[in-house]
Amino acid sequence: MKILLVDDHEMVRLGLKSYFDLQDDVEVVGEAANGSQGIDLALELRPDVIVMDIVMPEMNGIDATLAILKEWPEAKNFDCDLLLRQ
Repeated sequence: MKILLVDDHEMVRLGLKSYFDLQDDVEVVGEAANGSQGIDLALELRPDVIVMDIVMPEMNGIDATLAILKEWPEAKNFDCDLLLRQ
């Protein structure tokens, strides 16, 4: 399974990548620090799963997801990670 990580926090991406790297059937094929980069990589790499943060600079995860679906309508499942900070 090919995974794209989209999160503005490098430590979150590193942690997720470290976890996924331990899985035999999973490969992190790309990382993006904001929604705009996430769109570009999603359309270029066509991953099986996109793990996307909601709150990011430049473009949030919801707008990025909608933009990806507009350009890649065959994409149907997205795993959106919402981290609520107090």
